[in-house]
Amino acid sequence: MTARAQRVLTAAVAIPFVFAMFWLFDRYQVDWGACLFMSAVALVAGWEYLNLVGRLGIPLPRELFMFAIPAYLMLLVPWGGQYALVLAWGVVYLIVTYSFFRRGVREGFYASLAGIFGFLYIPLTFSFLYLLYKAGFPYVAHFLLIVWGYDAGAYLLGSAIGRHQLLPRISLAKTWEGVAGGMILAVVGAALLPKFWEDFPRWLPHIVALGVFVGVFCQLGDLFESLVKRAAGAKDSGRALPGHGGMLDRLDSILAALPVYYFYMHFILNLI
Repeated sequence: MTARAQRVLTAAVAIPFVFAMFWLFDRYQVDWGACLFMSAVALVAGWEYLNLVGRLGIPLPRELFMFAIPAYLMLLVPWGGQYALVLAWGVVYLIVTYSFFRRGVREGFYASLAGIFGFLYIPLTFSFLYLLYKAGFPYVAHFLLIVWGYDAGAYLLGSAIGRHQLLPRISLAKTWEGVAGGMILAVVGAALLPKFWEDFPRWLPHIVALGVFVGVFCQLGDLFESLVKRAAGAKDSGRALPGHGGMLDRLDSILAALPVYYFYMHFILNLI
């Protein structure tokens, strides 16, 4: 099976599965199930992050990091997503203290920095997904349609006619044509929220802005992960998803764009 066929097959299975899981959790109000599902995904991504950082020679506290991810996400159920920053603040100090205690001053400093960033990058960002889930399944689906629309548009147009490289020092595969294709499908995805159909002309500027803003951060997230992989000398973050690479390879856009989508929908549009 070719790499492209594997990529299409994995997406054809994974995308409906993710939508179905969040729909079921929302339909039957199984908050702990949603957090357990997010914890499982975040644990795989966290393990890949640890491996990448390890290849850079940074001694990250693996035991604490892998324990903190599910513990933090599962505590969102009784505490609520709005207390995520309070929980994160405590975990950050725990990571710093643990790193210095186990690794000493010099190694502990680098380990604590990598641990803090990894925690902010993966589980803290997932808390925004929990907030979207609590707002309702349509918002989770809407966000994922924008992100996956961008990824699909960038991949399809970039691989078909991509000629002008975006940032060759970071990634040779990213092109400006791919960015254009991604932006087009991101805006199309942004238009798929039923709320916007009630008065489409009035919502149109926000649809375009939302698609573009989320698309920009999707690309930034992709470039950031490419930079980390390049520094670590790795082609993919892992092998969890055939044809796509690792879990982080699929989550890079989602993790970067989640806060942007939430803040736009919450503070600018007041929809969630």
